[in-house]
Amino acid sequence: MRLLRASVFALIALFPGIVVALGAYLLLGGATESNDWETWMYGPCYGIPAAFVIAAFALGLKEDGEV
Repeated sequence: MRLLRASVFALIALFPGIVVALGAYLLLGGATESNDWETWMYGPCYGIPAAFVIAAFALGLKEDGEV
């Protein structure tokens, strides 16, 4: 049950992670006219959504206290 809950949390956390990553991408100047991919883009494009998913998965695996 914990693994299923963690997987659902991670799947749901992907959407806000993508929204925050898009905001960070735009704030850092990713929407310029040049089409060159820069190495700093890995942080906002992959790091932020991955952090959201990993954090949500870890929260889903956490054992409940007394219910």
